[in-house]
Amino acid sequence: MVFAGMCVVFATQANAVTFNFQENGPGDLGPTSTFTESGFSLTASGFLTSGGTTNLFSKNLGAGEIGLGTTSDPSGQHEIVFSNFVQLTLPTTPPSNFQMVIGGSVTNGEIADVYFTTSAGTLAGATLIGQITTTGGFVSIPAGDQTGFVDITAHANGDNVLLASVEISPVPEGGSTVAFLGMALAGLEGVRRMVRARKA
Repeated sequence: MVFAGMCVVFATQANAVTFNFQENGPGDLGPTSTFTESGFSLTASGFLTSGGTTNLFSKNLGAGEIGLGTTSDPSGQHEIVFSNFVQLTLPTTPPSNFQMVIGGSVTNGEIADVYFTTSAGTLAGATLIGQITTTGGFVSIPAGDQTGFVDITAHANGDNVLLASVEISPVPEGGSTVAFLGMALAGLEGVRRMVRARKA
């Protein structure tokens, strides 16, 4: 029974989890919001590129208009613009070793820039890791023990984009996998000894 339980936990942790940023309801979510799906937590924060914070906005107006934006969009569309950005805190909980796929919602030739940084609240020194040019487009962050932040902003003045989704795929660490197999084998050996003892 213990062995079976360990298998279920391991299998559950190996499944991909998708955030669509509707988890905390629609509308103004304040400057920081933590989203939870299937036991995984992901924290997002809103910032102005000139410094300071902006509130996050969970938008749901149908296809192409669903995702996480901001309240400081001057057009009133509550999206991410050139003058602000949404920052995702890494790592998620659990685990720290994962693959992340950032999905965007963009239209009419707009572009979303995706950055990686180790500095909270600023794009200064951030590294561009990819761009999203179509709704349904994505940027993949490779698996690894990542500590830092992913930033999403509009590529140019006049662009309005949304953070549509984030998919997280846990990647078991080598050491954890070996430890798990060791526990599983120990459990099987324990069952084998119990069977032998009963036959005796």
